[in-house]
Formats: sequence, C-alpha cells, structure tokens
Amino acid sequence: MTWNSMRSRPSRRLDLYRGRRALVALLTAAGVATACNTGQLLDVKAPDRVPAEILDDPKQAALMVNSAVGDFECAFGAYVVVEGLISDELADAQLGAAAWPYDRRDANTQPGGIYGGNPCTSNQNPGIYTPLSTARWSADAALTKLQAWTDEEVGSNRTALIAKAALYAGLSYSAMGMSMCSAAFDLSAPIDQQAMFARAEERFTTAIAEGTSAGETDIVTAAYVGRARVRLFQGNLPGAADDAAHVPPGFVFEASAGSDDNRRYNRVFAVTTQFGFYTVDPQSRNLIVGPTVMPGAAPDPLPAGFVVDPRSQADSMPTRAADGVSQIWAPHRYESDATPLPIATYDEAQLILAETQDPATAVATINALRDVYGLPHYTGATDAASVRTLIIDERRRALFAQGFRNYDIERFALPLVPAPGTDYPLKGGTYGNTTCLPLPDIERFNNPNVPPGS
Repeated sequence: MTWNSMRSRPSRRLDLYRGRRALVALLTAAGVATACNTGQLLDVKAPDRVPAEILDDPKQAALMVNSAVGDFECAFGAYVVVEGLISDELADAQLGAAAWPYDRRDANTQPGGIYGGNPCTSNQNPGIYTPLSTARWSADAALTKLQAWTDEEVGSNRTALIAKAALYAGLSYSAMGMSMCSAAFDLSAPIDQQAMFARAEERFTTAIAEGTSAGETDIVTAAYVGRARVRLFQGNLPGAADDAAHVPPGFVFEASAGSDDNRRYNRVFAVTTQFGFYTVDPQSRNLIVGPTVMPGAAPDPLPAGFVVDPRSQADSMPTRAADGVSQIWAPHRYESDATPLPIATYDEAQLILAETQDPATAVATINALRDVYGLPHYTGATDAASVRTLIIDERRRALFAQGFRNYDIERFALPLVPAPGTDYPLKGGTYGNTTCLPLPDIERFNNPNVPPGS
C-alpha cells in the first residue's frame, strides 16, 4: 500500500530524475547478475511514492500535512474550472464531448460522467468529486492522527500542523458543499450541503483555536474567512459578520501554482490560454461596473460613468481553440500557469459583511471595496431588493473565476442563462438546469451505505 507524497516542490522533478537513474542502474545490474531473472524486478519501488507506513510515524507529520495541501491545491484548480463551466463563467471550446454536460448544464442527469471519477490533473476533462474527496480525506486523516499524537512524538510544531490540517479539511468540505448536492465520506451515508457546511465550520473552528495558540496568523485569518463563508451559507448572519470582521484589508490566502508539473498548474490558465479547451463565456467577458447595476458583458460604447471592472477582466488570446471555431478568452487575473489561485480573501469577507448589513451600510461597504480598485461608486436605489441585486452583481465581479458563481446561482435562485431547454449551439442537445451535482456513480456503486436510489 502506498500514498502519493504529492510533493508540490520544484525538487520533485530532480527526485524523479534521480530515481529513474537509480532504476536504470538497478535494472542493468539485475540483468547482469541474474541473467533475466525478471521476477526480481517486481520489487522495484516507484520513486515518486512513499510507503503508507511512513505516514504512521509522528516524525513524518509535516509530510502528511503537506501532502494534504498538495491534494487540495490540485483539486481546487479543477473545482474552479468545473464550477466556472457550469455557471457560464467559462464555456467549452473543444470537440471532445465528455465535458459538454458541464457547459450544457445537464451534468446532473449523468452521474456516470466525468465529474465523479476524473482526476484534478486533466486539462481537457477535469473531475471534481474524487479530487475533492481525496483532499478532504488527506486533511482529515492528518488531523485525526495529529490530535492523537503528543507534542513529544511530533515536535514543537504539532499545534501549527493541527491548525493547517483543520484549515484544509474545512476548505475541502466547503468546496464539496458548494459543488455537490450531496456527498458521502468514509463509507458513510450521504449528507446534504448544509451538513457539509456544518462539518467545514467545525474544522475552521479547530483551525482558529489551534492556529491562534501556535501564532499562525495566516491560517487563523483564512479560517475566519472560511467560517464566515459557511456560516453565511447556513444562515448564521451574526456569526458570519463577526468572523468577517477579523479579516484585515488586503488579506489573500492562495493555492500555490507552478509550471514545473501538471499537478501544480494554475488550472484556469492551463485550460484556456495554454491548451485552448475552454474560454471565458461571452456573457462573462469584461463585466462593467458603475453607478447602477448593469448585468452582462461590456457594451460598446460604455455607458457614461461605467468602466470595465479589472476584477473580472478577460483578455482575448492568440491560443488556437481546440474546436477550431471558438475564440479563446482568459481571465486577466491568471497570467501564467504559475499564478496562485485565491482561496480566501478580504474582498470575500467584505462581501459577506455586506450580506449581513442594512442596505445603506452594505452600499457603503461595497463602495469602500471599490475604492481599493479605483472604481466608481454605486449611487443607485438603496431599497432591500436593489441592494440584494447589487451584492449579487458585486460578488460576480469581485470573485470572478474563483469558484463562487455557481453556488451563488443556486442559493440566490438566479435565472439560468441561456434558459433550460434552449438549444446548445453547434454541439447538440439543449441546456439543462444543473447547479449542484448529484452523488456520482463512483460513490453510489462503491459505498455500501448509500441507500438505493440515492
């Protein structure tokens, strides 16, 4: 039994290179010494894996937690892409049909599709359920072991490692709750979105307590953002507001990325600019912002007082689309395959605060956030319905291509555009009504505690 070490470091390629050299030497020696006794070759260990027994050693606790972080960062990139496709932040630009259900929004009718079992490393057909499930399990497993071990066994950094493992477990549960209608964990019966958010809150609470004790400011602040997020989703507005208020201006907690390995790619950049499989959807290109709410992409010419919002800016790329027809547009914020992806930010915390405030205060919060980017203030109507529309619109821009839009469509019951039943252009079929994804076949067929018909 082995665990992938998931080392997200540049040294991984060097380690693999050394391992391959050693393997070649071993095979050569085996050929000379044993005269084609090939049975011995089965004992060769893969150089990029570590035995699971090592991770039962408290001294390897840091490796275990870093592996969980690597699992989450890869899964998070795929999650952002899949959620972007379903919510029409992104659009299909390839001929392969496997991912059309994302873009066509009928993935909920195909539980045997790619969302269930495909890996996070697929640039053409990324999965979401298995990668996030792996990330959640890795983080929870690390957390459970660290809580059972002692400081003497692990070392002086045990508390910090507990906080980190708890944070990434919370982030995994949160992303699962935003993307899946239901999910099952550790061969248990499925739970719904609200139950996933409750589990995320528990993990974030642990991360805050242990991170505070260990002096891990970034972990604590990221956990406050995460807990504010899931408290908001559970309807706990006072708790969400209290947590969001802990987040200082300019805070950004990111998933690292790198060009050294496909597993570490910025997945949004890879699927658009690098490979041309997807593009920013026309309805999400260069959204504008101004004194009133004006949904949609920028008209030409711009209305007076409006500007293209740099937070949701999309750039036309020279990349050749895989379908030979589409034009590739890419989010401006992701400039290379090594650009980190934001996970928890001050901007999100302020928008959470806005949802908990009275209309006039919410407008002031949003205008202060716009000031950071030199954007025009909102001066429109301030009745409750108008401000609700403003908050939804602001989230679409400020959190563009970060994995939030699809769940916002679900929780605010926004109209789907194009409407369900509209012809899906060029590639056949009609648009569906997918928001959250149902329990996939890979879980239903392999988990004995999933009730029939789930």
